[in-house]
Amino acid sequence: MISRKKKQLLDLIKRNGKLSLEKAIDETGLTKTTLREHFTQLERDGYVIREYVRQGPGRPGLQYQLSANGQTFYPSHEPELLKELISYLKSRGLKSVVEGFFRQYWENRADKAEQLMDQASESDPALRIAALKEMLESEGFMPEFQIDDQNETITLTECNCPFREVVKETRLPCQLEEQFFKSVCGDEVQRTGYIPDGDHACSYDISKKSV
Repeated sequence: MISRKKKQLLDLIKRNGKLSLEKAIDETGLTKTTLREHFTQLERDGYVIREYVRQGPGRPGLQYQLSANGQTFYPSHEPELLKELISYLKSRGLKSVVEGFFRQYWENRADKAEQLMDQASESDPALRIAALKEMLESEGFMPEFQIDDQNETITLTECNCPFREVVKETRLPCQLEEQFFKSVCGDEVQRTGYIPDGDHACSYDISKKSV
């Protein structure tokens, strides 16, 4: 939940595409100091990104635009559209096309995750898990990790499912997700919570030594 003033700034960026500090002052009547503080907090929380745009001689001007997380404040029918597309393809006897798409998508995700984890560390589970968490956060899963050093286990909890509309049409993403974690975290992965079964989150127990 963000404040009304910060949401007003996000709305201004949404309407303009990009927003400079000067235009924000004109539109809101807030002081430069106050706006800088709001923008700093919005950037820290991952809702906006900054860029410097050259519009002539002199130093480039600072402007803000919405990040992918910032865009989530605005309605989107993409999940429902994808659900309808899957239903349409299946009704036309193209179930294999749907399955091929999702399998390729999850293979690409696994490749990306393994690359990020290897870049973070090849041997430190905590650093590797941190890299995986950052990726899952960017995808909207709202992940939480708890590392139990005594039992050598890691508990992953995904508090949000970005594919909830798709899962209403096919459970293939759920099957592939479990395979995804086994691919990037080792074979010792067990699902312990499942949103479609009524749990509040999807959760997994992962062997720390296999990460």
